[in-house]
Amino acid sequence: MRIKNKIILIFLLLLSLIISSCNMPQDTVSPAEKTALIDTSVAETVAAESGDSPPPSDTDSADTTDTDSADITDTPDPTSEVTETPDPSDTPEPDTPTPSDTPIPCNLARFVSDVSIPDGTIFGPGETFTKTWRLKNVGSCAWTSGYDIVFSGGDAMDAPASVQLTSGTVNPGQNVDISVDLTAPATAGTFRGNWQLRDPSDVIFGIENSTSGLFWVEIVVSIPTETPEPQSVTLHRDASRSKSMSVGGMDGLTKLGIAVNGDAIRAFLDFDLSSLPGLSSGSTIQSATLDVSDYSGFSCFGFLHPLKAGQINYGAMPSYPSDFNEIPSASIFEVPSGLGISGPISITSILQTFVSSEGAGHFQFRMELEGDDAGSGFACMMQWPDPLLNITYLP
Repeated sequence: MRIKNKIILIFLLLLSLIISSCNMPQDTVSPAEKTALIDTSVAETVAAESGDSPPPSDTDSADTTDTDSADITDTPDPTSEVTETPDPSDTPEPDTPTPSDTPIPCNLARFVSDVSIPDGTIFGPGETFTKTWRLKNVGSCAWTSGYDIVFSGGDAMDAPASVQLTSGTVNPGQNVDISVDLTAPATAGTFRGNWQLRDPSDVIFGIENSTSGLFWVEIVVSIPTETPEPQSVTLHRDASRSKSMSVGGMDGLTKLGIAVNGDAIRAFLDFDLSSLPGLSSGSTIQSATLDVSDYSGFSCFGFLHPLKAGQINYGAMPSYPSDFNEIPSASIFEVPSGLGISGPISITSILQTFVSSEGAGHFQFRMELEGDDAGSGFACMMQWPDPLLNITYLP
């Protein structure tokens, strides 16, 4: 069919040439010669396309003539047939053989997971623990009892130099869990110990999915801040600094009131906080009570004069008249007349303020009767054998 179409194409081309030759001089080629030329060209074309096949018979020519009008529209343009011919530069190159895959090395491991003690686990100083890794054999050789893991640097944490990897066989593609007993360092910080594997020939090999080839254990040692236990202490007055004073002098008793001659007597008390273990300006006073309920004397509470205590800092020894008449910096307590003192008096906030400012210093205050200058007609006396300061605090 292809030969037939080409014959028709050549025929049409020759016919076009004949028609165009009508405009040329008519005496060069006779009609008979033209017909002979056409027949010859058609026969040569057919012969060229079919090799040794004989030229078509008259019957074939007739068939060609009958199908001219139907085949013309289906015949591809010669120019398009030419453009479809691939350019030599586009001709695909012969396939290059693909190189074979890289052989799998004999010894190769892959880190799978931290079975225990993930990175950043917190321990106390000296605490013991067991680290377990899961490794996979991704090499081509089985791991036997001759294989070890070996410490390769960092913080050993009392680890052995090597640990047997398995007592059996770990074939390629299988996992194995390997454990090491370790001890956290005694100091705070972050610690890391690095490990690798070793085969029976003492060849060290590492982990394929680790840029360093290492696997490791990494922990944090934290020294906890211990919450101090509350301390409860009872203090007696500092006898060397606690005195009673009047215009006539002082003595070592803890007493106050109005002397028979009408002189006012006032008591100066000192409690030395420096004897309390761990007490500082950062300590917390949980409770503090002053117990002055144990006293004796005349009926000063019978009674026209309230009992007052006010904080003053008089140093190593009170003096007259400066400390005797000083205005207190803070009121410690006050007992109305006629009621007496039935139990310890809370001074928690007062003592906390003092400790926050002064730390473990000498807590000092003065006790007196209000209106103790009323004269001899109101004479009375109160005395304390052993005033007490009870303190509960967090150092």
